[in-house]
Amino acid sequence: MLRRISTIAVSAAMLALSAWPASASAATMQSGTHRLYFPSLRGVAAWGNYTKTATRVRINVCAEDTGRGIFAVGAVTLASNASYSRTRELGAVAIGYHQTVCRSQTLRYTAHLRVYTFIGSNTGTIPKRSSIKVIY
Repeated sequence: MLRRISTIAVSAAMLALSAWPASASAATMQSGTHRLYFPSLRGVAAWGNYTKTATRVRINVCAEDTGRGIFAVGAVTLASNASYSRTRELGAVAIGYHQTVCRSQTLRYTAHLRVYTFIGSNTGTIPKRSSIKVIY
């Protein structure tokens, strides 16, 4: 009797697991994509995501100019090695009201990831910059 109950329980569990969609089980085995949250700055909308592996980090970053009278806005990611002696940047800069620009790149430094946003003027200077936010 005990053997029959355990066989029924195992059969029910196998049936339940086989009913899951393949995408649900595959998503749990991947490293995963994480969202990037940028520091807020008036007139700048910034978003993105990253996927980190052991040797690389794939970054997607977007910036949108949401303020009238602002010449350009940008969103920047900084990927660094463990000692911060080597850093690679990836940024997206939107020039013009309600323009959106997105950039993607795979970077090889995976120890630290930081982000910030900025506003650019038509003279080539950066009059306003947000604080740097540490992602990891």
